[in-house]
Parts: sequence; C-alpha cells; structure tokens
Amino acid sequence: MNQNRFALCYFAVAILCIILERLHLVLPALIAKALIIPLLMVFYHMTVRGKYDLFHRLIMAGLFFSWLGDVSLQFANGDIPLPFSPDVYFIGGLASFLLTQLIYFVSFSLLKGKNSIFSTRIYQTLLVVLYAFIMLYYLYRSLGNMKVPVIIYTVIILLMLLSALNRYGKVNGLSYILVVIGALLLVISGSLVAITKFHMKINFAGIVIMITYVSAQYLIALGCIRQNILTTKKID
Repeated sequence: MNQNRFALCYFAVAILCIILERLHLVLPALIAKALIIPLLMVFYHMTVRGKYDLFHRLIMAGLFFSWLGDVSLQFANGDIPLPFSPDVYFIGGLASFLLTQLIYFVSFSLLKGKNSIFSTRIYQTLLVVLYAFIMLYYLYRSLGNMKVPVIIYTVIILLMLLSALNRYGKVNGLSYILVVIGALLLVISGSLVAITKFHMKINFAGIVIMITYVSAQYLIALGCIRQNILTTKKID
C-alpha cells in the first residue's frame, strides 16, 4: 500500500472528524473517529504481512486497544444516550489506552542491546521523571477518586516513552526518530486530555488532542514498520 496515498486518506478522515465535532454532528463524528485507527491497522497489516513476528503482533494489539479507547471516550462525552454514566466509558477508555501504552512499552523493550537511558542518556530518564512529578503535582488536587487510575496511567505512558527512547542504537535512525516523536506526541495528547478533564478547559484543546493523537499513532506505526528495513527503502 502506497504510504503517501494512505497518509492523505488517514489524515483526511481525522480532519473530517474534527470538522464534524466542531459542527456538533455527534453520530457522524463518532463514525469518522471509529474509522481512523482501523485504517492504520489495515495499512500496517498490508505493509508487514508475511513478516509477522511477536513485535508486529503486539503493535497491532496496541492499535486495537487504542481503537477501543477512542470509541469509549467518544461515548464518555455524554452526547449519546447510553445505559451507563459517562464516567464508566471514560474509565473504560482509560483502561484501553493503559493497555495500549503497556503493549507499546513491552514491544519497544523486546529489542536487545545497551540500555542507554540508564547509562549514557540517563538525563532523558531524569527529564521524563521530572515531567511526571510536575504533571501529577499540577493535577493531584483535582483528580478526586481518579487519583490512583491517573497515577498508574501516567507511570505507564512515561515508561512507554522511556522504552521508545531506549531504542537508540538498537534500530536504524529513522525508525528511532519516528517512534520517539510519536511517543512524545502521545504523552502530549494524554496530558491535554487529563488537564481538560480534571483541571481546566482549554480553547481548541480537542483539536490539538486529535492532531497530536492521530499523528502519534501514525508515526509510531510507521517507525515500527521501518524498524527492520533500511532507512532508504520506500514503503509501497
């Protein structure tokens, strides 16, 4: 599958979802949102088919749970009458994304080699830990009975980021950069979700969350596809 054509289709659906949400067209927006990650899964499958190993299967599983999280959080908006309260769907979405981050963490940790984040690049670990403390300190009083789930999620997503950073020297340079940028964007997206949910409303936060999230998933998938190929090889 041609990468450029896929990218155009993928981001077009994401932009359509943003427009539909801004127009308060709830059901069409839900359908558009529900199509984004499956499109990425199809692209990933078509690109790595015949080369499946544990790593690629885990990435596909991570994308699947991301899709569950997307749908659950759409239901958590409370715009569609459902049998359970919005908080139930929010927790379900949080749990799905927690599984996604955990799967990504395990996937990125499968690679053999020097653990640079504990030696030559330990400053990266310290920066990630510092960010975790700042975020939790900033949000803690606003979390209410969600303190434990949010703390657990914060720890797991930042472990995912550390495992992405720890791929340095174990994969080709392009794969490393794509996955690290994707992981950073996932952290930004998750942080904005937490801030707007528990602390304060931010103008246009939904748009930024969507753009960072879909870009993150695309970059992580692309970086994982390129993990075992030369940086000069094209993906058709």
